[in-house]
Amino acid sequence: MSKKTYNVRELINKHQANCDRITAIADVCEREQRERNEAENKEFEALTRENQLLVMKMQAATAEHLRENPDAQADAIRILRENAKNGKQSEIVFVRDMMMVGDVQTGGIIPLNVQDILKPLQEGFILDKVGLPMPTGLAGDYVWPMYEMVEATVLAEGAAISDTKIPFSKLQAQPARIGLAIPVTNQSLHQSDGILETIVREIMPAAVKQLLNKILFSTEAVNQAASTAGLIGPFAKDTVKAKIVNLSAVPTFTELNKSMKAKVLETGISGDHLCWIMTKSQAAILEGTPINANGIYVPMIQNGMLCGLPVYTTNAIRKVVVSYQKYTAGQTNAWAAYTLQDGDTIKYKVSGDSIANALATITSPEGGKIAEVSVLTEYIGLGDWRYQPMGLFGQIRFIVDPYSQARKDAVDFVLNVDYATKTLRDEAFLLGQVAVASN
Repeated sequence: MSKKTYNVRELINKHQANCDRITAIADVCEREQRERNEAENKEFEALTRENQLLVMKMQAATAEHLRENPDAQADAIRILRENAKNGKQSEIVFVRDMMMVGDVQTGGIIPLNVQDILKPLQEGFILDKVGLPMPTGLAGDYVWPMYEMVEATVLAEGAAISDTKIPFSKLQAQPARIGLAIPVTNQSLHQSDGILETIVREIMPAAVKQLLNKILFSTEAVNQAASTAGLIGPFAKDTVKAKIVNLSAVPTFTELNKSMKAKVLETGISGDHLCWIMTKSQAAILEGTPINANGIYVPMIQNGMLCGLPVYTTNAIRKVVVSYQKYTAGQTNAWAAYTLQDGDTIKYKVSGDSIANALATITSPEGGKIAEVSVLTEYIGLGDWRYQPMGLFGQIRFIVDPYSQARKDAVDFVLNVDYATKTLRDEAFLLGQVAVASN
């Protein structure tokens, strides 16, 4: 590798060391329950400035390398394939607008363009559709800033102006680690053109995107660690769920407009980024439901708008509870709750808004057979997503690992990344639960 290429590695290592030091300062402040002192503030500002300069140098080095090496992408793929064949680890590191592919053992590294990696990941977020940025490269005790409304004062001529206290939500981000591993056989790795690009550019970004959308819009914490470590969306918070609005089986325009939209706006939320979140099936129902029972037919959802606000869809907001039932022929209550045992075979897979309704879809059930029943609870969420920032901390790292799956002649692509999100104002979000339809 050339000296210029190796210098990129040095820049990355220095950038990461600075991020680690910022995190260490943040950990001390959190442990001692205090703000940064003067010395820590000076060090924090110096590290932040240096990291900005390091990123600029990495961008310049990447541009220079790509100009001098038009086949850089092919070189990177060659390194990954040769290392996997020879039992060596490789790494793929994302830093802001760059991607570095290198040999873990030798320290060599090839800089590439990363826009085709982060762009499809970010464009998969509803946050991006709403028009909100998702910052990357964050570090340490990052604080999500949010100024509240400050009123001016009307004064008589010559009257003194008193100090205006600006309420400032100083909420710290708490990053949580997201991990992902995808095994690929050595045969596929060496013989299939484009498989590396597919994994790095499509499969892994899509998997991260789906998980983060699930975290943001699920009505349950994705897992306990995420709940305690800073990855929980507004609709999973107990403080938001405590204000849940009970909606009809087919929600009415009045319920959504008066009981949800008006309720959020009356709290003083500006509503600049207010929108509805629901499943595609719920949106389809509202597209076929008129605003009024009589008069000119006007559907509730028109051109993706409901009550004057945009509608975005994701199945992540639907709650799914899976249970098992076993059928005993000849009994009055033929279906009964069952605990799945090793070796059991599931005959039926059904879903509905209740166990009874789901089982009713099975015609002529057979005795002794087991059904997997998914009970679906529909929700409609409303929120101003300006008050739910999400950001990427540090770097995205892939390790191409030829060891862990060696017995299966496979290579693991392992991703680790830290994200954080925070609900800045609970009143900016409201959740409605759709009632179970009566038979």
